[in-house]
Amino acid sequence: MSTPIRLAYGSDPSQFGELSLPPDGVDVRGTVVVVHGGFWRARYDLALGRPLATTLASSGFAAWNVEYRRVGLGGGWPATFEDLAAAVDLLGDL
Repeated sequence: MSTPIRLAYGSDPSQFGELSLPPDGVDVRGTVVVVHGGFWRARYDLALGRPLATTLASSGFAAWNVEYRRVGLGGGWPATFEDLAAAVDLLGDL
């Protein structure tokens, strides 16, 4: 499987995602947005979602593993929700 493609959806260092695609020659069955948990705390990041994104991609799905501003890094209400909306909007532009 290929390395995830890192794409920014904003100017903050935490505003990016990793797009994992199925192996070459496999038709994409759909796209799944992976939003990691961690209570919005800065010490938890999208590394939590990487195993799921890898499994989804190997099963034929594109997986958009999203990072976002978390508490302690400029996040919280409403910034975290605005980040997630912007990340999903980016998918529509690809």
